[in-house]
Amino acid sequence: MPPTPVDDHTEEFEQLAGLQALGILEGEELERFEQHAAQCARCRLMVQLDAEALALAAPEMDPSPDFKARLMQRAEQELRVQPKIVPFRRRTPWQSLIAAVLVLGIVGAGGYAYENQVVASYALSGSVSGSAVVQVRRSGAAELQMSGVPNPPSGFLYEAWVIPPGAAPIAAGTTPQGNATLSLDRVTGGATVAITQERTRVDAPTSPPILAAVVQG
Repeated sequence: MPPTPVDDHTEEFEQLAGLQALGILEGEELERFEQHAAQCARCRLMVQLDAEALALAAPEMDPSPDFKARLMQRAEQELRVQPKIVPFRRRTPWQSLIAAVLVLGIVGAGGYAYENQVVASYALSGSVSGSAVVQVRRSGAAELQMSGVPNPPSGFLYEAWVIPPGAAPIAAGTTPQGNATLSLDRVTGGATVAITQERTRVDAPTSPPILAAVVQG
């Protein structure tokens, strides 16, 4: 007599149900889970509940290129632990909610990596050596990364500026070193990102830029 869903159900299949809800099971794992789910109403219900939670709460986005590989690696590490037989228990609403939160947490991590991808870089040029680059991320966030720029003279600092077309410069942060990262706000297409050398933080540049670049739209 074939094993009943209760006898054959393990924590491993519960984890596979979550991966099946994400649509990333393949090969032998997928075949083994489908064979089990065909006789296990519990696993079929878990997949349905997790998939419904994802459809309701997860924003539509393309995952980062390595998201699936990282997720499968994590699942493989967890599944190396010898699965133990667990008795059948009907999922309570709280247990379903917790399962959905766990699944969405994994999706959220992939979404964050996707939004954090650099989609454009603009190198600043000017009268000093070193590298200063504006990195624009898919989310719209931008930052100025300075590397190898000589430190300012004693008593001076570097101040970054965002200069929208036809508008006054907007102070974007200061640093006393030539190696630094500054977050940039309100960087729109056509704006100039510049760095000046100042004695203290100021609201308007008091000297010509030593490095600058135009950020395209």
